[in-house]
Amino acid sequence: MPAPLLVCGQVNVETVFRLPVSGWSPQGGFFPGALGLGVSGVGANLARALTRLGSPVRLLTFAGEDEAGRLVRAAFADVDAHFLPAPATPQSLALVSADGAHAFYRDLKGLEDAPAPLEAARALLPGCAAALLTNVGWTRELLPLAGAAGVPILTDVQDVRSLDNPYDAPYFAAADVLLLSAAHLPDPAALLRALPGRSPARVLIAGLGAGGALLLERGGEIVHQPAFPVGASFAGGAGDTLAAAFAHFHFTRALPPLEALRLACAAAALKLRGGGSGQGHPSEEETRAFARSPG
Repeated sequence: MPAPLLVCGQVNVETVFRLPVSGWSPQGGFFPGALGLGVSGVGANLARALTRLGSPVRLLTFAGEDEAGRLVRAAFADVDAHFLPAPATPQSLALVSADGAHAFYRDLKGLEDAPAPLEAARALLPGCAAALLTNVGWTRELLPLAGAAGVPILTDVQDVRSLDNPYDAPYFAAADVLLLSAAHLPDPAALLRALPGRSPARVLIAGLGAGGALLLERGGEIVHQPAFPVGASFAGGAGDTLAAAFAHFHFTRALPPLEALRLACAAAALKLRGGGSGQGHPSEEETRAFARSPG
């Protein structure tokens, strides 16, 4: 049995509303088949993607004793999940218009500023192959704990617009593997080249969405991994799948970074078939078969 991967991050109940038109209309009405309900959040997406791929997971997160919390707990009945008490469980609304555009509206119930669960994390870190620490506020104080335990840290700082955001600085400073979304960067390669001066990470990855991803190993050159073409049902959560799949293939399967990223891009493409942020995660067998397929 491979060593587990520790995931620390938020989970929430997500409602997806597929609008029958482009843009938002304030008028109500009946929309057969337009609404879906599921469990999501970055922590949930990472844990579910890893489990589906075959990595053993320890999940540390918050959940209330409300209806949403009961749904979350049921969704992770097959995972070594540790739910910290919360006054309420986060929720989100995903609006998806007919032209494919989507927007998220999140209510984290104030848990982004929750006290760091230091003792719980300290108990779960021993024996882990890596810690996937999302960039929600309460994980900041967990970064030095993972470092002190000798557990490699993978973190995804999500949407980066510059290197000067103080919120990102602790994650830059602690990560062994650092991922980011380049959706709003005019020159993602230039930012990757500048990052080694801000981060000791040995692997840097910039997600380019439909453009694939860029990889920079410390001391090496930037390599572009093209995306795998696939029809998209829902784009939310694909970046989380990229991060989880890289962790699976690199830490659990011990593949070198470039090969792990190639398979991670294949997994992220397959994830696009899902109807919500927490749906559509592929297995390792599906991912490897898809990565081998022509075109």
